[in-house]
Amino acid sequence: MPYLQPFDPWGSKLCTCPPKWSLNPYTGCGHRCLYCYASSFIPRFYEPRPKKDFLRKIERELEKLPENSIISLSNSSDPYQPLEEKFRLTREFLIRLASKKVNLLIITKSDLFLRDLDLLSKLKVVIALTITSKGLSEKLEPGAPPYEKRLNALKEIKKRGFKAVVRIDPLIPEINLEEAKEVLYESLPYADHYVLSTYKAKADSLERLCKAFKEKEHLLKRLYLTEGILIRGSRYLPLEIRQKLLLPFIEIIEKAGKSYALCREGLEGHEPKKGFCDGSFLLFK
Repeated sequence: MPYLQPFDPWGSKLCTCPPKWSLNPYTGCGHRCLYCYASSFIPRFYEPRPKKDFLRKIERELEKLPENSIISLSNSSDPYQPLEEKFRLTREFLIRLASKKVNLLIITKSDLFLRDLDLLSKLKVVIALTITSKGLSEKLEPGAPPYEKRLNALKEIKKRGFKAVVRIDPLIPEINLEEAKEVLYESLPYADHYVLSTYKAKADSLERLCKAFKEKEHLLKRLYLTEGILIRGSRYLPLEIRQKLLLPFIEIIEKAGKSYALCREGLEGHEPKKGFCDGSFLLFK
């Protein structure tokens, strides 16, 4: 199976991402985020490992890639997870991109990408940092860098002139909403675009959250299992609750004059334009 795959979020009609290619140098992820959806379909997800023969295979695949394609790095396993410090597959991939006419969207929870700014400065790239919380990040994302490092990385790329997206994803009712709002206020001076998304539950991730936040177990199971809606294999909050959670964030972003998009939410009046949702439109500004 090729490592460069057309991005397809389970054929969801709610997805407004532009055509792009998805690439994960690693299988599984060491950030161990409780809410992660990818653990539901990737075996041994929390035992991350490098993709077999990654560099040799990706060199061949890049030769066949159409010019000006968008590569999303990555959608299920963070390209700058802890393994990258040892194996450096992401950096080696960036080196191989130097002679290619491609567009790059990096999605990460790590500040490790700062190591590669020498390479990224030579590429057409947008960097998307996922930041879900502050003090809770150690509990929600035990293997990921703390909030302060991510915020400092955001400030650094803003200073260097890179286009930056902040993904506040996911918003989890009764757990990270207040901290997420603080993240929003503190990141406003440095973000070019925001992506907002409510938590969409998979069976395994919901159990992890309920175990970690035992006092919220009854509420979470009622909202997702009893009242929630099943859409393309994920349990969504009822539409009116999603709207109630998202609108305060939207109002803050709009008041600041920044752009935003919602990821697979389907809120009437807030549907992003095609190609706008993931921030990749910034590649062409």
